[in-house]
Amino acid sequence: MIVHHSFDLSPEEFEARKAWPLQRGGLGCDWKGDFASQSPLNAMYISREGDGAEGSSSFLALPGRHSDQFYAEATPYWQRPRQTFDLRNTRATLYLKAITPITVNAGYRPHLFIDDYCEQANTFCGWYLNQPLRVGAEWTLNVLDLFNDEKLWTRYSDQRSLDTVLSRVGFIGGTYIGGTHFRGVDAQGILGIDELRYQIPL
Repeated sequence: MIVHHSFDLSPEEFEARKAWPLQRGGLGCDWKGDFASQSPLNAMYISREGDGAEGSSSFLALPGRHSDQFYAEATPYWQRPRQTFDLRNTRATLYLKAITPITVNAGYRPHLFIDDYCEQANTFCGWYLNQPLRVGAEWTLNVLDLFNDEKLWTRYSDQRSLDTVLSRVGFIGGTYIGGTHFRGVDAQGILGIDELRYQIPL
């Protein structure tokens, strides 16, 4: 089954679906919700200006405010019931748009990333596709094949294999990253994200 996030939500509904920790304690505690972003945490919002991709009435807006990290993600692992997806050798698509001009520090580029969370070790393992995402002044469609081939990806945290992470993806989205550095982005501007689809058969 293809997972599709259109972001045709009211701002109130979207606020209720953001992922927040259920108690103090950072990543080591339990969270609940469908979407998350940095930084600061969950500054993303729904824009209902009627200018989404594919004629949609709204889209996800991610504002950069000298952001140390700059990403937005779907968080099926924090949903109830928890979910993970075997995305080996499948396809993902999403539209991106620079709603306002986006600036980042040298060496940082947008990429699709996946994450797996191991509760026993309380660690995340992240990989991103080496193929950069395309962001235009108009909505730009990105089509990404998630082949289970480590030569096509870069691991930026922990040490689990791509096969392990791709087989149980609990987090997927777009991030600006430089090599293995996901902090230090210093992002400014507003990134639009719309029509995120994944688990598409090849």
